[in-house]
Formats: sequence, structure tokens, C-alpha cells
Amino acid sequence: MNTEMLPIILWVLIIIVSWFIIRKILKSLSDRINNSELYNADMLNVLEEIRDELKELNKKNSDR
Repeated sequence: MNTEMLPIILWVLIIIVSWFIIRKILKSLSDRINNSELYNADMLNVLEEIRDELKELNKKNSDR
């Protein structure tokens, strides 16, 4: 009976291992996408701050 169940057990193990590998790959891709979005948001904030500072400097120079 054990030899009859062995192929079924092996297929179940292969499916479980495949599931964990695919899940890990998808989680890694998701993390990369999220990190990229956070980086873009941070970069946008920095550029907005630089723009505001340049506007202030331009106002100060034009007032002189």
C-alpha cells in the first residue's frame, strides 16, 4: 500500500514546494515594486523642496 501511495505523496510535495517557490518570487516582485514607488514618492518630495527653495532664492534676488 505504501508503494501505491508514494506517487500521490510525491505529487503533493511537488505542488507544495512549487507553491512556496512561486509565492516567494511574487512577494519579492511585490516588494521591489513597493520600494520603487516609495523611492519615487521620496524623490518627488525632495524635488518639490528644491523647487520651493529655488523660488524663494529667485524672489530674494529679484527684490534686490
